[in-house]
Amino acid sequence: YRQAWAFLDGRSDAATLRANGIAATRQLAKRQYTWLRATRAMRFDAQSPDIAGQVAAYLEARGTPRR
Repeated sequence: YRQAWAFLDGRSDAATLRANGIAATRQLAKRQYTWLRATRAMRFDAQSPDIAGQVAAYLEARGTPRR
């Protein structure tokens, strides 16, 4: 969202919006991949309608506080 707000506020152009959006998406994907790699003990069912519940149960089992 930061990239879009900068564009809408006139602080960047469309090319910068695109480049920064791609970079931010890549960074997010990397953080998610790193987190999932660290959770190999749990198998997530991506087709489940309650994947958020699966993640919450995993975090609670590990004693990780919810945000």
